Amino acid sequence: MLNMDHVTALGVLGTSAAARLPKFEVWKPGDKLKILLVGYNGKRNTGADVRVAEMVKQINRVLGEDSIEISVLTLDVDNIKVYFEPSTNLIKFSSIYFKDLLDACSQHHIAVLSEGSTLKSRFANALTLFFCEAAGVMKKQGKPCIAYGSEAGKMDQFVRKMVSDMCSDTYFIARTEPSLKIIEEMGLEGHLGTDTAWTFPPADRAWAEKELREKTVWDGKKPVLGVAVINPFYWPVKPSLTKLARSAVTRTWEKHFEKWYFFTWSEERERLYRAYIEGIADAVNRFCATHDVHVVIIGMEALDYDSCQDLSAALDSPAGVFSSRFYDGHQMTAILHTLSMLVTSRYHARVLSMTGGVPSIAISMDERLYNIFEECGHLEDYYFPTDDPELGEKLSQAMEKLWENRDEVSEEVRRAVPGYLTVMSDMGSFLRKYVEKSFPGIDLAPPPADWLGYLPELREELREMLSEKA
Repeated sequence: MLNMDHVTALGVLGTSAAARLPKFEVWKPGDKLKILLVGYNGKRNTGADVRVAEMVKQINRVLGEDSIEISVLTLDVDNIKVYFEPSTNLIKFSSIYFKDLLDACSQHHIAVLSEGSTLKSRFANALTLFFCEAAGVMKKQGKPCIAYGSEAGKMDQFVRKMVSDMCSDTYFIARTEPSLKIIEEMGLEGHLGTDTAWTFPPADRAWAEKELREKTVWDGKKPVLGVAVINPFYWPVKPSLTKLARSAVTRTWEKHFEKWYFFTWSEERERLYRAYIEGIADAVNRFCATHDVHVVIIGMEALDYDSCQDLSAALDSPAGVFSSRFYDGHQMTAILHTLSMLVTSRYHARVLSMTGGVPSIAISMDERLYNIFEECGHLEDYYFPTDDPELGEKLSQAMEKLWENRDEVSEEVRRAVPGYLTVMSDMGSFLRKYVEKSFPGIDLAPPPADWLGYLPELREELREMLSEKA
């Protein structure tokens, strides 16, 4: 049955097929290399934005700023300009992206697929098709495309087929082993890498502690418990002309995401969402009854704000909310680093808190948190799916166990970070070789002197973690 996701796929196919019709940039020796980062940026999604910010720093350092020109696609320039120097071009595009993406790809020599959740139907087929179009245009124009720290998951069959066809010339550096397996099963080429947010710097800790005192009446002494919640049952987002027309007539705009896109919703999803919020609230309430802690709620994406408010209302004592709707990634990371323990449904809350040594528990809707908890050896004790019917009881027990062992688990978290930094450095080294092979005769900056030179400049806390491992 043809639906609007299929219509989007047809639009992507048509745009990619016509990619040689417009005039497009072709690199020649002596030119600056024009690099386009293709991702889901500008919607106040902390993880999506900070990983791209670090990617830009790494690419500049590995290839040399004088040799390249980097552009980042964004849905809103104002929402991400805090992360980039003026030398980085910020290109606005529409979520109905066919022509905008064609134009941007045509004006650059190489595309880097920079979103973590690159190949999956969980969030939106339109998002995966977005990356298919970028890969397809670059393929048609005979230009390289590389996915950098990407993840693959379950895909609808027609999307999976399009990925296999349109991304056949794209090289994938996968974020996890399970993702790499899916990529290879589709006949695509790649190897194992990691996320790129590991090097992202927090704002000053003194700022975070001041903000906690002023905005949430923290006394400056109590341990801080953070809870990062989402609405796991909103997804996938799908385009719908029927819902768009109905909303325009009734002016209710129920479950509207933007333009012709709408969240998925039903009475059953409402029931599951309420059970998720109530289960977390029950566990947090029980924990607070026996432990003198200060609770804050973390909204890693602007969309999470309503869920944060729902959780706050369900707690015995309403908690303060730190939302990316109001705070940038540096500030959100600083707040995460003040925590003594984190309960999270957001992957990048786990990543960014790990660099502060924060122990955490996952309540997950997809494979991203599952994979990183498995990599760190924390899957059996500290991981639960969002639709677990016994979530409240199981989470309560896990919180007690983690609290009792938090120093040990914190140390395990800290010991894991250097390994991810090493892999991220290897990604930088591979990228340089990939560029040199793709553009024979290109004049790049001299290669870094050591493996640390293939990373963005590391702050002191990360250097300490490296020295501890050594």
